[in-house]
Amino acid sequence: MAIVKMSKFELVVFAEQRAKVLKALQKFKEVNFVDIKLRDENGEIDKDTVEGVIKYVNNEELTHIDERLYQLSSAISLIKKYDKRKTRLRDIIHGNENYTFDTLSKKALTYDWKKISSELNSIGVQYSQIKSEISKKYTRYDEIDLWERLDVNPMELKKLKKVNTFLGTIPLKLKGDFIGGISKLDKTYYEELKIVKDEVYYLVISSIDESEKEELSEVFRNSSFSVENLDIDAVPQDYKNELQKEIGELKKQKRKLKAQIKTYSEDLTDLQAVYEYMQNKKLRIVESEKLAQTENTVLIKGWIPTEKVQEFEKVVKNEAGSSYYLMFKEAEKDDATVPIKLKNGKVASVFENLTGMYAYPRYNEIDPTPLFTPFYILFFGMMGADVGYGLVLLLATMFVLKVVNLSSQMRKSVKFFFYLSFSVIFWGILYGSYFGAEISGMWRLINPSKQYNTLLIGSIVFGVVHIFIGLAIKAYMLIRDGKALDAVYDVLFWYMALMGGMTYLVFKMKNLSPAVTSVSMWIMIVGMVGIVFTGGRDAKGVGAKLGGGLYSLYGISSYVGDFVSYSRLMALGLSGGFIASAINMIAGMISGSWVGMIFIPVILLGGHLFNMFLSFLGAYVHTSRLMYVEYFGKFYEGGGKPFKDFRTENKYINLDD
Repeated sequence: MAIVKMSKFELVVFAEQRAKVLKALQKFKEVNFVDIKLRDENGEIDKDTVEGVIKYVNNEELTHIDERLYQLSSAISLIKKYDKRKTRLRDIIHGNENYTFDTLSKKALTYDWKKISSELNSIGVQYSQIKSEISKKYTRYDEIDLWERLDVNPMELKKLKKVNTFLGTIPLKLKGDFIGGISKLDKTYYEELKIVKDEVYYLVISSIDESEKEELSEVFRNSSFSVENLDIDAVPQDYKNELQKEIGELKKQKRKLKAQIKTYSEDLTDLQAVYEYMQNKKLRIVESEKLAQTENTVLIKGWIPTEKVQEFEKVVKNEAGSSYYLMFKEAEKDDATVPIKLKNGKVASVFENLTGMYAYPRYNEIDPTPLFTPFYILFFGMMGADVGYGLVLLLATMFVLKVVNLSSQMRKSVKFFFYLSFSVIFWGILYGSYFGAEISGMWRLINPSKQYNTLLIGSIVFGVVHIFIGLAIKAYMLIRDGKALDAVYDVLFWYMALMGGMTYLVFKMKNLSPAVTSVSMWIMIVGMVGIVFTGGRDAKGVGAKLGGGLYSLYGISSYVGDFVSYSRLMALGLSGGFIASAINMIAGMISGSWVGMIFIPVILLGGHLFNMFLSFLGAYVHTSRLMYVEYFGKFYEGGGKPFKDFRTENKYINLDD
């Protein structure tokens, strides 16, 4: 239930054994390689570097594998894009295909993926070309459509010797100027062909006389006439008809290619498996660049869990025989380079992602996961707090876990909400809330709508306990590290100040035991004085130390804010319950009529599902905040880097260990 102990290894094998050793280590999985540095930060050769040792580089192999991945990815995308079969419930339940490392390798070696992906990519290229050609022809069609009323071949117009012909456009706002000017020309004919948006399309035929040409040019200038070059050798309408035929033929070819693509649908899962195999192969190449080599040997450094040392050595021996050198060294407690791997029990392990979202612990810290898991479950349920909502969450997650084939990471996520559902049900029973309704005769501990003061006090008490446990963990860590006095200064004095202060206020306001009131006051004073005299102990000079101590004491206000922050436990529970009650009330208002018979199920189902989503989302966000800000802030720093297994994140398959 803690951070996994790590050991660093150094492995030397012959160069020809590199590939098979790396493949065996990838199957082993739990290896985090270290990038071997041969030069220091200034680019100078490190003093510990042995002569003749160089970095392993294989850019050519990496380029080759990237090309294969691109080929596979393109083929997969093509099938998924045009295979529009409906996703069935059976497909969802089946999930991704399951493979072991060996069966995945066998699939990649026996399946003729090169042929299939090559054929698919060839079809894809043809399909793209035809789509592009259709697009071009549609563009051309739209261009010609503007001249559809021109009933002569533009090329024939250009051949006329005795007249000049023009096809062009003018702005619609200058139409009056154009007609007024051109109507004065005796040897010029014009025909309006079309008006599109703000442009008018014209055919103009004019005499070749110089005087007529000059006057026509003047009209063109005044009306911003823009000459168009219609380079088709056919009547526009005939040309359009021909384009339509060509587009129709291209569409037939497109449908044929699309049908061809669909015939490869059964190859999708196999191609995806090979893609995952290639991703892992690429990872082996990328990670191998962290290694160093001589002419005949390869040096590999990395981290493995200490409990896996013997198993690791067995794997190396199976691949390298007796021709290897292997050395292990257990990680030092304060080594900041040690990668962090968490190991927790059945319940706490599903909450490890929350730790990772905040920060992984350093190797010399403690794993906070089992320390916040009970509180997370408790607080989430307090905010969700409804038997009906909890049962829906429980049954839904049970169904998914029992029936659906999930990846290990997705299974963890579903289990996360499975465990939380019990707390939602538990608090729902305490509040007496069943889909927002109260059931007559059912036992409840508290009525949130009436006893909200009690609920508020209870929320604050939970907060005090939560924060004090955080401080206790801090004290444990300080004592463990041989800093017992720091535990007194930074924890015990705060306990005295806070506990003494709260006890004093309660007993004073309630006029309870004067003896307890007096004792608690003195405990508070001693704690505060202790904080003032020790809070700035790291500063230089008496004045600076006292100033730092006073500033530390001012931090008591932040504790007040932290305690008040736990009122959200009450607030979110109440808001979800009130909204659920409002949904029931709205449904009740329209009952007894035929309209109600139709809409009541919709209101109840839709309303409660939406409210349930909001309640659980709010509970997730605010519970996480209480853990990250109020709780972790008292004892946890983090800053560790996660242990990276020698595997890729699987996209299309479930790769079993």
